[in-house]
Amino acid sequence: MDGLFDFDAISDPGTPPGGLPVPAQRRTLRRESGLTGHQIADACGVSEDTVRAWERGSATPRGDTAAVYRHLLTALDARRKGTAVPQPPPAQTPDWAALGTLRHEIPILAADHAPCRRCQQPTPHRVGGHPQHLGTRCPAPDAGRPQPVPPAPQSPSAPPTPAAPALPAQRLLSQPGPTVRLTYPPIKARGISDGPLAVLEASPSGLIVHLADGRTRLCPADDLRGLLAWAVKTPLGAAPVRREALPPGPLLVLTSTARARLALPAGLPDPAARHPRSDHPLLQQARAIGWQTDADGLGPWTRLYPSTGDPACDRIHLAVTDWGALHHDNWNLPEQLTPSELTAALGQYTALVRTPLGPPGACGHQLMRDLRPPARRHTATGALLTEGVRGALTLSVDPAPCEAPPGHQLAIHRTEQDTLADTDIDWWRKPAPDEVDRAYVVCLAVNLLHLAGSNEIRVADGPAHHIHHPPFDPKRPGSWLVDLSSVPSHPLLPPAFAGTGLAWHTTPAVAYAALRVGAAQVQPVQGWLRPAPTSPYLAPWYDRLRLARLTVLERLGITATMDTPSLLAALAHLPQADPLQRALLHTLHATAQDAFAALAQPPAHPDQAALAAWPTPKEPTWRPDLRAAVIANARANLHRKLARTARSGHFPLAVAGDHIMYATRTPHLTEITDSPDSDFRIGISPGHVRPVAVRPLHWYTARCAEGANPAQLLKDTCPSW
Repeated sequence: MDGLFDFDAISDPGTPPGGLPVPAQRRTLRRESGLTGHQIADACGVSEDTVRAWERGSATPRGDTAAVYRHLLTALDARRKGTAVPQPPPAQTPDWAALGTLRHEIPILAADHAPCRRCQQPTPHRVGGHPQHLGTRCPAPDAGRPQPVPPAPQSPSAPPTPAAPALPAQRLLSQPGPTVRLTYPPIKARGISDGPLAVLEASPSGLIVHLADGRTRLCPADDLRGLLAWAVKTPLGAAPVRREALPPGPLLVLTSTARARLALPAGLPDPAARHPRSDHPLLQQARAIGWQTDADGLGPWTRLYPSTGDPACDRIHLAVTDWGALHHDNWNLPEQLTPSELTAALGQYTALVRTPLGPPGACGHQLMRDLRPPARRHTATGALLTEGVRGALTLSVDPAPCEAPPGHQLAIHRTEQDTLADTDIDWWRKPAPDEVDRAYVVCLAVNLLHLAGSNEIRVADGPAHHIHHPPFDPKRPGSWLVDLSSVPSHPLLPPAFAGTGLAWHTTPAVAYAALRVGAAQVQPVQGWLRPAPTSPYLAPWYDRLRLARLTVLERLGITATMDTPSLLAALAHLPQADPLQRALLHTLHATAQDAFAALAQPPAHPDQAALAAWPTPKEPTWRPDLRAAVIANARANLHRKLARTARSGHFPLAVAGDHIMYATRTPHLTEITDSPDSDFRIGISPGHVRPVAVRPLHWYTARCAEGANPAQLLKDTCPSW
């Protein structure tokens, strides 16, 4: 029963604990200082939700955190009254850099403080024994430099010096502007009649806005603040992918001329200036109206939202083409596209997939959440935004030690034998005696190897449990320590499993072994298994991407109902087809393939990028175990097809992921696919195959003599679609 009562929390209601002002005064001090809850949280080393609770009076700071908060509020009150404040002890010093430009009006840190190892500015805090600002509190690179001395006032008799007219290109980004906070209407009050995105270009009369439906408008903005003010008043946006999901925020694409008109830098800011808490002029403009970036800070794709809003539903996406968005991050869109053509391409992608928010892999990863949305409440108001659906991932869980990607804190002291063995096939061999008289080698590729079959993978929403000697269950997701060397393999086929001896394998790999030798022959020694209820999490995601790809292929004149000769002729003509649709097709491939990599990608936040070992991201959809299961399932499906096709006497010469090479007597792929026992089918659906290249056999043997995988060479050099 002791846990029901917290006697330390009981205090005299007339005397605030620890000498702190009452909650209403805390909130007033912050607002009158022009600070956001995020900045106060950064200065105290707590979350923004904690600061809200302090200002509501529903929670009370304790220990050193209370002292830090008290010193911060005292400094803000002293600044308002114009009085001085004593320097707090190092352990109780707020991180003044979190206050932005306001920190220059706060007592300066003592000179004997050690310099931060990231920004070289003094700090009393330490991380891992080294002086370093906490969290996202590094000051701007020029914060420690002396401020310019203002010019001395001229005598009354001296004529005033005329100021030189400022050109638009010379306009200072940090010039004073309006301090009125910009509010974003609630979700239900936002219109979407102007479509999901806008591409902006500059003209003599101002910014021209190209909408997805072909219309154009004028935008009166001259800087980032004006652009955001225009965006929140314009009915830009899109409906959610499904009824239970959150609507994506609008996308604003800035072309080169629009970037110059808004006085944005020509190049991407350096890493220190990109930090969400830096004093970069663009971030100052956003903070002046109560907006901020997410944890990724400034970049080719920047997400901005009001400080009092929810970043999941109140954000506006900003893509700057001069900083690398859309042309150099796997979108592969032609750079010579006109703004109207670029708008049409992005509008088509939005209709097929979702509103772009970053590289294609990030869009594909977000689409998984859109199609399986969990229940979510607004972080500021607590209002229920979505009710969620069955099969959604809601828990942020650590991976099993064998599943952790390199760089994760669970992989620091791990040996190679304790790492998952499942990888794509990378294998080649020299031609057999009965193959040396064949004149050609043909290379085929499996359409979206990893996507094919991913809709059948079962996913559990919960952590993995360590079990000794578990009986194998093909319906239980997880990783198994098992010896699969007893599974027979043909010398002219690649190995079915990447590991040798006792190794860790995911459920799809062990299920394939049990199918070949019988479940009784598979005896796992250990397992990291997830007993929570399972669901085919990727099934709706697979269906949406498959239909999107078929739609683009149909625009290119390729349909699933074509006979084989017509299909091969259409594929041969594809390099001369519409370049915009071909670029869109390539983007769809990257959306599918790179989304699997995003399931296990390391954190890209500025605070975590330099960490030697990083923790599990707080995202339920960060699931390296799911990525490993997808790879194992793709390898098993491909090996099954290779083994069945070998019954007709056709054995692969080389395999590199989804590219396969065969020795043939004719320069035609149909020699393989038309054989009676072939398990490969020419087509356009995921899992079907397409021709890649034909080479003479002596070309293959020459590459083998060089020690290279010929299939990998063709994969790297031959264009995909």
